[in-house]
Amino acid sequence: MKLLLITDIHGDTEKLEKIIERENYGAVLCAGDLSDANEFNDYKAQLDKVLDIFEKQGVMTKAVPGNMDPEEECVRELIQRRMNLHKKIASFGDFEAVGFGGGITPFGTPFEPEGAEIKNAVETLYDRMKADRKLGVIHQPPADSQLDIADGDHVGSQEVREIIEDKEFELILTGHIHESRGRDEISETTIVNPGPVMKGYYAIADTKGEIDVEMKQL
Repeated sequence: MKLLLITDIHGDTEKLEKIIERENYGAVLCAGDLSDANEFNDYKAQLDKVLDIFEKQGVMTKAVPGNMDPEEECVRELIQRRMNLHKKIASFGDFEAVGFGGGITPFGTPFEPEGAEIKNAVETLYDRMKADRKLGVIHQPPADSQLDIADGDHVGSQEVREIIEDKEFELILTGHIHESRGRDEISETTIVNPGPVMKGYYAIADTKGEIDVEMKQL
């Protein structure tokens, strides 16, 4: 199965539609920031447009909220569309995926969970996973990696890094730090920030055999 890996849409439905039209895949994983909750736009209307696009494509889609997605409102809509992965486990072929949304910023954005909350939730869910092949979708990137650098500083979560070091995930999809698009390895886990959809970035993961991730751009 091929997976479309995306993050940080920020309501850019035009680029999202172009990506979906361009690629063939069996399922979608999204690491958050589907829309933007701010004084300049209607969050719910923008979110609905994004989720409508996901529904029309006709393949399984699972997503977590980002820091710009109010947790309760976003998760409620994802649940209604059967797309929620936040604090949940989902099956993809011979994989299981677990997710947790939100991310820390200095700006007081709508959904900023503490690192301990992320760690406790993901590790509890991990212990319930039954598949040998495991994926994680976590908006906040791990600390001291190639994926958490903003303005030259590492701004990721130590707790997310500990999750990756302590558990046996095959792949972690993350996002949040737009300028830290790329891949990294921690222990034997591949971590991917495909880059923001709003800039035309995404990735395709081929899960047949060892996971092979191709970083792509419109």
